[in-house]
Amino acid sequence: MAFTVADLLSRPGLDVRLVGGSEGSSNAIRWVHVSELEDPTQWLKGGELLLTTGMGVGATPARQRTYLRRLVEARLAGLGFGTGFSFAKVPKALADAADREGFPLFEVPYDVPFIAITEAVFTRMGAEQYDVLQRSLEAEHTLTRAVLEGEGVDGVIAALSKATEGWAVLMDLHGALVAAAPKSAAGHTSLLWSELQSPHAEGLRFSLSVVGGGHHIAIQPVSAQGRVEAFLSVGKKEALSQFDRIVSSHAVSLLAIELTKARAVAEAERRLKGDVLDQLLRGALDPGEAAATLQRLGFDSDRPMAVIALSGAEPPEALCRAIEEVLARRSGAFLSSAWDDVALAVVQHDDEGFLAELRSAVAARVAGPVLAGSGSPVAFDDLTQGVREARYALQVCRSEGRLQAQFADLGTYQLLLSLQDPEALRTFADSVLAPLDRYDRRHGGELLPSLRAFLERNARWETAAKELLVHRHTLRYRMRKVEELSGRNLSSARDRMEFFLALRARDMLASGDPRPAAARRG
Repeated sequence: MAFTVADLLSRPGLDVRLVGGSEGSSNAIRWVHVSELEDPTQWLKGGELLLTTGMGVGATPARQRTYLRRLVEARLAGLGFGTGFSFAKVPKALADAADREGFPLFEVPYDVPFIAITEAVFTRMGAEQYDVLQRSLEAEHTLTRAVLEGEGVDGVIAALSKATEGWAVLMDLHGALVAAAPKSAAGHTSLLWSELQSPHAEGLRFSLSVVGGGHHIAIQPVSAQGRVEAFLSVGKKEALSQFDRIVSSHAVSLLAIELTKARAVAEAERRLKGDVLDQLLRGALDPGEAAATLQRLGFDSDRPMAVIALSGAEPPEALCRAIEEVLARRSGAFLSSAWDDVALAVVQHDDEGFLAELRSAVAARVAGPVLAGSGSPVAFDDLTQGVREARYALQVCRSEGRLQAQFADLGTYQLLLSLQDPEALRTFADSVLAPLDRYDRRHGGELLPSLRAFLERNARWETAAKELLVHRHTLRYRMRKVEELSGRNLSSARDRMEFFLALRARDMLASGDPRPAAARRG
């Protein structure tokens, strides 16, 4: 509680009397200063209680009013005027000005020394500091107990919110909510993230104070092992006190420890899950051992699993870390591992929008675009098929400019995958396209790209020619050459479908064997 002018005036044994500006008696006293200067404000910071015998206030009403106005503009707490020295009583012009400004002015009789007022204020301030320290230690013990009892980040945030009687939010480096207390505090996330994105928060290393949504907010970075891991925000409707800031700083230290522990655990889990997925796809575990391992990791071996393949500008290892950050915040088990040029994730979910949400969340954590393909739900002992489907779906994203694709929605690809054997796919594709391959190699031709554009534009000459940046007569010539070399007729829907399937088979083969490179070499 701040010590106000009214508190001072009501202190027993202190014979002082308010003579003007009663409306400002609730002003908090930050410090006490004695000055006889005509303009003492250049030596003050605001919040001080000024004591004077009146030597500098001036002899005329105009100068006295100007003197008091300076104190108001300097945001002082109040003025104690000692009588019996330069003035027998407080000048009326000064008292009237104090009333107009709502600035507390009280008379200090000759027999009341200024030191008595100073001692009264400093005694109260000392008691307040001790009280703050005592309460801070108790609150810090509560926060520390949350860590020792295994409540983790959520426990620290809940204890901090209770101690400050406000709200607390912890967000990661991408603006995602990690913990909030009370739960309604999660509603401040957008405001907090916009503040962190603003220029004045760039490279934030210390506390950032803001006022938004009717709340006073302090945002602090949480650093562990020399790098920022998250941002802690504490807010309340009234201004944050010294106590609030002390306890928040202790919470930052505890959160840094918890986040370091969590990172170490996540890294160990990442290696374990990567090894498990690798063994499953290599067939190194018998069905019983595989089912038991998955159950220990939280999977329900009786439920189908979905494999998701992601690729982007970042290396697969970086994508895997982003996948883990996202999935670790969801309920449910998962596996992830980097395989060749893609990152794989195995999940069990019933959310129809899961693929789009995962891809978007991963993309927000890495540089550049991210593509994602999902296989059909499969049993745990048929994950290899799920990987193949996910990679084929990912290849469709690459070839058709999609951000994400589910294999279940790729009708033509499902038909082709029924062949199962990649060699069968290759044989089929070559039987249709090999003559065009040979012609393009010998003549530096553009038959295959032209055929693809023609078919994907539904045999519309003008549209396909425009995409290829050629005249429609050039495109017609190339399509006649395709017919001549292949023995097929592009006016036939059946022949066009064969060409289309052959090109799609090539796309599927381009997505690669679902086994890792080392296994293929073995």
